[in-house]
Amino acid sequence: MRTKIFGIMMIIIFMIGVAALASPVEAKPKNNGPKPGTDFNGPHYNLNLIGKDKEMPGDYDNPDRHTMFMPLNTSDMTFDINQDNNLPGNPSTMEGIKIEMTQNKDGDFAMIDGDATDGYGAFELAPGKYHVYIAVKAKSPKFDNAYTNITGWVEAYDNLGDLWYYIDVGFVSVSKGKNKWTDATDLFFVTTTEDDFGFLTGSEPGYDSQLGMWVFDYMSGLDTWYEDSEEMAPYDLSDLAYFWQVINNGNKLIQVRFYPMN
Repeated sequence: MRTKIFGIMMIIIFMIGVAALASPVEAKPKNNGPKPGTDFNGPHYNLNLIGKDKEMPGDYDNPDRHTMFMPLNTSDMTFDINQDNNLPGNPSTMEGIKIEMTQNKDGDFAMIDGDATDGYGAFELAPGKYHVYIAVKAKSPKFDNAYTNITGWVEAYDNLGDLWYYIDVGFVSVSKGKNKWTDATDLFFVTTTEDDFGFLTGSEPGYDSQLGMWVFDYMSGLDTWYEDSEEMAPYDLSDLAYFWQVINNGNKLIQVRFYPMN
């Protein structure tokens, strides 16, 4: 009888030990805030790029729109860039379409030109800095290998050298995949290695050691960069702009999400 009771006690102690190992010592508080890249339920702005196989009629420039039309296939499309420029061969065009990006520090997100099927669109960001994520939600069955390539460019004119500069500040390629989100935040930040002018040192206020400087702060800094008696800047930059070069090959719906940075 004593042996049986002892055996039962040992079983109970063993089960309590297993339960203790399986349970966390301290429950972690649940974070219900936005977690870009994992939790997409937090506050954000949606921009939908919709691929069309023909040029759209009408006016789609309503600032409240969240949709921009673009070509389903840009393989035969180019847009003009300025000459003389710093790119190899001094080209007069770039492949794909151009989406101009601006930021209104006193406004909100706004669709400036919602029809890029003619090769040009324009979108305005609200104040602040953002984590940016992109996902392809639908593609055309006519394209076996559908993809979309996006390059972020800073454009600036050098009044001293009579030369247009095009600075590649980021690139992403997206395709259809289950719950596949691509981190495109890099498109909106400029690092010291991407800065061809030597303007950034990495010690500026607001410079992130991993991302760089927010592109619109970068352009604002370049615009006020000036020559002084101690250190002559080799450039006099003006007409600064930021745009996306978009090459689309069969994607019908691309969603771009902007999550505010804390």
